[in-house]
Amino acid sequence: MTGEWLVPTLFYVLGVGALGVTGKLALRHLRWPDLLQWMAVGYAIVIAVLLALGEVEVPLVRDTWWAIAAALCASSSLVILYVALGTGEASKVVPVSAAYPAVTLVLSAAVLSEALTVARVGGVALVLAGAVIVTAAR
Repeated sequence: MTGEWLVPTLFYVLGVGALGVTGKLALRHLRWPDLLQWMAVGYAIVIAVLLALGEVEVPLVRDTWWAIAAALCASSSLVILYVALGTGEASKVVPVSAAYPAVTLVLSAAVLSEALTVARVGGVALVLAGAVIVTAAR
């Protein structure tokens, strides 16, 4: 059902979209490691709430390594985003960073055996074109 994934995805889009602006504002007076510390505080609060609600456990199962890899991808990518925001305009850095669907498309086809359709490739081409246009615009 579309609503099951669409609503949380739209909240993700809002959050990540705001992240570029809030991160850039914070970098006016902080360094990227400072932002990373505050991000850790935010994650700690979320984990504390989830623990209080009984929603979190630490299962060590076969795919735990993928969870660790996902965490490393997310945290290291956030560091790199903050470094980029520290030197570039948010209105350029964020659209270029939003070109990640190209990586997802290739990896999901190679690793998850998902279909590489004309529509998906065309959609990613539009995303990449949009990033180029926004970056080249004055």
